[in-house]
Amino acid sequence: MPSYQTTELSQLTAGLYDAELSAVVRRLTGLLRDADYLRYPNHHASPNVPHDVIDVVTMASVRQVATELLQLCQQFIDRQQ
Repeated sequence: MPSYQTTELSQLTAGLYDAELSAVVRRLTGLLRDADYLRYPNHHASPNVPHDVIDVVTMASVRQVATELLQLCQQFIDRQQ
């Protein structure tokens, strides 16, 4: 299992062998590109805040994929019990 000292989605899915869950994580990662600017806005020298970088359509897509991801995570957890 990966170290939980990270917030990098692709690292957190290392060793995860659920194809559907992994595919949704890849979709979310693709939408967000480098998501550090969302979690740590002052992490980069960019003068833009996340609101300046992500448009309304992308926000709606991210919300939909994140909701799907949470549902799949719950299903994955339920199957493991």
